[in-house]
Amino acid sequence: PEGMVMPVPQALTLTSIVIGVAVLALILSLAIMIYRHYGTLDSRKVRRLKE
Repeated sequence: PEGMVMPVPQALTLTSIVIGVAVLALILSLAIMIYRHYGTLDSRKVRRLKE
């Protein structure tokens, strides 16, 4: 019938948003862990401190 919304594209869009937020949260938590351990987020300094 006319006027109905197709649920599959909406579900896929919502799923992609949720996955994006989850990936962002993982990256942010990794950055926080690196900062707590090394005291910086500068990759050159982290690489130097790691050696």
